[in-house]
Amino acid sequence: MSCTEIYGLKKNSVVCIGETRNAWRGAMAVWKIIEKKYLPKFVPKWGSPCEEYSRTTCLGSDKGLEEIWDLYKSPRLPRAERIVLGSTFDNVLVKVDRIAELLSAFREFEGETSLKEQADIIERTVREDPEIVAIGWNQTSVNGDTWATENYDEKEDVHRGYNLETGTKHWFLLEKIDNLQASPIPVSS
Repeated sequence: MSCTEIYGLKKNSVVCIGETRNAWRGAMAVWKIIEKKYLPKFVPKWGSPCEEYSRTTCLGSDKGLEEIWDLYKSPRLPRAERIVLGSTFDNVLVKVDRIAELLSAFREFEGETSLKEQADIIERTVREDPEIVAIGWNQTSVNGDTWATENYDEKEDVHRGYNLETGTKHWFLLEKIDNLQASPIPVSS
């Protein structure tokens, strides 16, 4: 069964700190809840107006998922929902010194998700391991793992994991949201 994997990043190593079973209760559930709450009814080009569809099932030219993901920048969403939505994106991290805000957002988000379980795992780990400086996710174990297998050492035939000090693909969620809220956000109609 698929799962959402949670990683603790140390200065130059990565550890898997836990997982929540079924990945469908992670990012996909969040996307569907946000979609239903903030976007109008969706009918793909090939669909019937009498049916109910989700943008999460449409790939290609419909750009359904992008409409959901773009809500991350929208001032219509409260900050807590932006945090939750942003936490589902690729390569995102939350610094431990700002983890309380993440935990609060996860716990207040309503809907059938694994967020409360994730919050418990993160809170316990951060309390027990002072070397962890950031938290990251692999939203579905089906696609492989980006944090633990990032750096392959051919000489030793081993994956060393993502190095926070030398890696360049990560970004910090709460800092990005702070910047979004500090600058005007163009809203498309």
